[in-house]
Amino acid sequence: MLVRPEFGPTLPVLLRRRAGVPERVTVAFLVLALVLVAVAALIVRPRVDGVGALVHRSEPVFNLEYDTGALRSTEPRPGELARLEGRRGRQSVTITARALELPDYEGDAAHGLLPVTASGHIRELARELDRFRLTDQHRTRINDAPGYEVRFVSGPAARPTLGTDTLLLPDEEETRGAVLLSVRRTVRGRLRLSEREKEFADRASEAFRSFSYGTGRP
Repeated sequence: MLVRPEFGPTLPVLLRRRAGVPERVTVAFLVLALVLVAVAALIVRPRVDGVGALVHRSEPVFNLEYDTGALRSTEPRPGELARLEGRRGRQSVTITARALELPDYEGDAAHGLLPVTASGHIRELARELDRFRLTDQHRTRINDAPGYEVRFVSGPAARPTLGTDTLLLPDEEETRGAVLLSVRRTVRGRLRLSEREKEFADRASEAFRSFSYGTGRP
């Protein structure tokens, strides 16, 4: 490797002189390091550049972040404030947000009112959905928003839909601006997923869990 005299010896030459490392070894190591950096950039950049933001700017104000390679923002249907959709292989996913009408409540609405509201919501789901099976319900929090979550499975065994409905409040004692955040993931065939299918399911879950009140990240 030739360099101008004023720039001094190269790194391979210095390592050979001071540590006895052959110049070929040093050059090969540097080339390998550059290749690894390039590969890492290709892997990471799509995840960074491919992040979309869905912002609902009227009341209630909230936002969702999503992987644009897995999901897309679509026109909300009647009664919806926001809608994300995605499809890959055997899976299709829909994430929606709706306004949740709640009565005024004095005190801790997150612990006192939401569980009661969720019980009524579960009864509605059981009436509306084919082969509804409740799998879990519990208090939760998505970012700074307190809530109550309902998980279930519906539909035939050959095409099950896994659903999660989360009733969210801006604050423990604030019922105005409540949101019903829902995700439906339908799978054609067996529920056991391949690694690639799990990755898509993870991207949908990340979008669902990205919900926060306001126009930006908390």
